[in-house]
Amino acid sequence: MRMALMAMVVALASTAFFGVSGSGAQTASAIDTAPAAQSDVSPEVAALLEQIAEQDERIAVLTEQLAFARQAALHSEERLDEQRETILAFQEAGGLTDAAEASAFEEWKIGYSIGGGQSLSAFENVILPCESGGEIDPDAAIGPTDDWGRAQINRPTWSRRFTQLTGVGFEDWIRDPMLNGFMAAVVEDEQTNGLGAWTCWRKR
Repeated sequence: MRMALMAMVVALASTAFFGVSGSGAQTASAIDTAPAAQSDVSPEVAALLEQIAEQDERIAVLTEQLAFARQAALHSEERLDEQRETILAFQEAGGLTDAAEASAFEEWKIGYSIGGGQSLSAFENVILPCESGGEIDPDAAIGPTDDWGRAQINRPTWSRRFTQLTGVGFEDWIRDPMLNGFMAAVVEDEQTNGLGAWTCWRKR
């Protein structure tokens, strides 16, 4: 079901991408073939060129996000059995093993890096130990204010954006370490006060 959903998202995004990029290329081609004598472009043409540049930049961002979403969905499907085994292991042992915790955190950092995060040290030393560090399994944490996963991403505020970027449901996938790290980077970038989105950072 999840893979079918991702396939649909990929198909739609690909259609949008090729449609937009094609029109942009045609417009750029038309501009490139204009007579060389027209060195001084009109304000309308200058505005059009600026719009094309912004559109190309947006296409690049969407392409990168699409590639990540596809990779993350495949990765998550492959590791479902591994997650079940890990959950059983830490329930029996009373917590995650050091090796499992280290592996999960490495995945979180990969997702954070792919999302463009710029403050890994702040998360590693201040935010994450405070936000979910006291949990038996930080990735499974759900806080009293509806905050999910290792970075405690607030569901009411960010669930729609998460699904928009990844193509998968918030409740099903936000606790995946890599996707949680990715979304932490998105929150850091898009929240007005950046790292101030996390209470632990504001109160440090």
